[in-house]
Amino acid sequence: MRKLGVALGSLVGLAGAVAPPSVARGDDDSAIATMTCERVEQPGRVRCEVEARVAPAESITWGDVVIVKTPPSASALRGRIGPHDATVHDPGLWRWALALVARDRGAGDVEGLVRLVVCKGSQCRPRELDVKARLQVGQ
Repeated sequence: MRKLGVALGSLVGLAGAVAPPSVARGDDDSAIATMTCERVEQPGRVRCEVEARVAPAESITWGDVVIVKTPPSASALRGRIGPHDATVHDPGLWRWALALVARDRGAGDVEGLVRLVVCKGSQCRPRELDVKARLQVGQ
């Protein structure tokens, strides 16, 4: 957990460029997911990142991200980011990059669902984690 706190602290340290992440925990608190979106000054492409982590004794064997809600002034370029699109596939950490198109200045929440298959030893089970990030375009 200490390493996770350091990693999240590093993300929050980018506060001027990235909105603070919201952290979603699984039912048993061993899986967490975060979503962050960069802050941009002008309408256009906005890059967001979703990260899922599991306990050291567990591993992620499959995962995807589904965008379920965007602010009225923005659209997701893709509604689902699949397992092959993950930029990091470590056993305990998966990360996905995604993009939105902001058509106007403003702010609102982007909401997603991280779906995982998590294994501990030979037993695997599905997990779903809600994630949310603040989209900020302009002041």
